[in-house]
Amino acid sequence: MLKWCSYCQHFAGEAPEYDDFSITHGLCADCEAKHYWSFEGRELAHAQFLRDIFGRLFIAGRHNNVKAAEAVVDEAIGASCRPVDILIGMIAPMLYQIGEDWKTGVLSVEGERRFTAFCEEVVDLITARTSALGQAPRAPPSGQILLMNAPGNTHTLAIRILALWLGSRGVHAEIVDGPIGFDGLQKRLVATKPRYLLISMALAEQREPVADIARRVAALPASGRPHVIVGGYAVKTGLVPAVAGADLVTDISSLDFG
Repeated sequence: MLKWCSYCQHFAGEAPEYDDFSITHGLCADCEAKHYWSFEGRELAHAQFLRDIFGRLFIAGRHNNVKAAEAVVDEAIGASCRPVDILIGMIAPMLYQIGEDWKTGVLSVEGERRFTAFCEEVVDLITARTSALGQAPRAPPSGQILLMNAPGNTHTLAIRILALWLGSRGVHAEIVDGPIGFDGLQKRLVATKPRYLLISMALAEQREPVADIARRVAALPASGRPHVIVGGYAVKTGLVPAVAGADLVTDISSLDFG
């Protein structure tokens, strides 16, 4: 489930079941520390508002209506939702859901492509809103994290969204944009010396290629050997419970790169 703070309206992470993308409310750590316990019924109104926003964005995507999505996004920002939280707490789950619809035959391949193109436009829109509001993160020195798709993943939207969200937390992430063999990956690791390699895995069939990357990274010299972390739809939904040589993460808010 998607956790949103009842007080500040910020995305607060995820909770089991991780393949359930409904919205639940509570307090983020900051608001809990400030003892914001009484909202005079506002938490219910906040929850209903966010569910409505989520539903309207999904409908806009179904109809490829970017103008409608723009109005919904601006309404959410006007209600104190941060643009980056809209990305990670709404657009990313929409991508997971559309993948599930495609897998079960509810959505055609063409429909999935249209919805993905719509999400790309919305990501660009929200990124622009982030900059306009002065909320674009200050990028620390490069080389902290390298983000890539599992071999076979063709869409980079999920890792683009993750990179923006990490940036909002002061963590710089570079993206491998497109297919890359291990020789190319090794050169990238040598050039950037990241502490972490994050791999997004969409399908259970990608487990072995990802495990192969983890094994080969483990064989690298210590100076060029990042910590391998794997997430994505296949991990979130329990299709892949383990990958040798890598740590799995279902809730991105649990990532700590301090």
